[in-house]
Amino acid sequence: MSLNRAEAQADNHRGISATRQAEPAGRLHGSLLAEPLAGERAFFTLRFGAVRDPRQPPNQVQIPLAVLGAGPDFEVWTGAAVTRLSAFPGGGLVASANHLGLYRTAVVPPDGDVRTLTRDIYHDLLALQHELGYPHLVRMWNVVPAINAGEGDGETYVRFNLGRASAFDALEVPEVRYSAATCVGGAPDTPLTVLALASRVEPLSIENPRQVSAYQYPRRYGPRAPSFARATLLPDAGGGTLFISGTASIVGHESRHDDIGPQLAETLTNIGRLREQALALRPGLAAASRRSWRVYLRDPADLAAVQDIVHDQLGGPGEVVFLHADICRRELKVEIEGVCEIVATGPGDWI
Repeated sequence: MSLNRAEAQADNHRGISATRQAEPAGRLHGSLLAEPLAGERAFFTLRFGAVRDPRQPPNQVQIPLAVLGAGPDFEVWTGAAVTRLSAFPGGGLVASANHLGLYRTAVVPPDGDVRTLTRDIYHDLLALQHELGYPHLVRMWNVVPAINAGEGDGETYVRFNLGRASAFDALEVPEVRYSAATCVGGAPDTPLTVLALASRVEPLSIENPRQVSAYQYPRRYGPRAPSFARATLLPDAGGGTLFISGTASIVGHESRHDDIGPQLAETLTNIGRLREQALALRPGLAAASRRSWRVYLRDPADLAAVQDIVHDQLGGPGEVVFLHADICRRELKVEIEGVCEIVATGPGDWI
């Protein structure tokens, strides 16, 4: 059964209306809060760690990565009234008048290939995204089991990239439409987890002048380069939301530094440059105080070495969660992604 038929049947079963309601484009933002702020509406929630209840609602997504330290084990996305909520085998979707979140999880069979599974999941999710009328991909999150297993073109991450690129090719998605993305590794027995955020509003793709665009990496990184933008800015009337992709200690296309301290410093420099690029898109843009960050660490023992620096430069405990995950390159020890609110303070049209 196709995903669109499955989720339509789920809608009918639940009595949920699929009618799109007229509403302003709500500003989406992920917060490490137990509840939405006053006056805000929850759109979807991410839960980190082991699955607690397999019957969780379609707008609660399980991310199979353990929290390090005393950080929160959830992330609440707010800013849009839910108009559609449905489940389908292995996943679910939540929609508002202007935004769509959808996800799928699947276990890679012992004799299976992550390339084929990735291609099928991506193709189904992106086809459904277009069928439902949300043409613009804004952000992707991927958790890939045993991401560094294998050698050369047989490495899991290389195979994942082949599957993702195959789906984009089949759906004729050009490089200029790639979204921000994160791809980190989970334990070998965790499911492949793919979460997509799409919109009726066209985002702006942002690249880092310190780095080669990921989709232009040379052949040494695999037959197909990673298909993502360094960041995307989803605009709204008051500014927008900046989605920073998983960012690591890479300059040009090469990994830099062996130790966690220099890798963290290089990563923070790259993040700073992406924020500068976003604010330079037009005069009058400024960073707001609201932001949230995920810091992925390959070795949990490195938490003590990075925690204070991250809090000093990015935000306090209520704005940062540290997660145990493998990084897409074996030599990398840390990766950081973020969501930052942008405000438009100057005159002139923005969207």
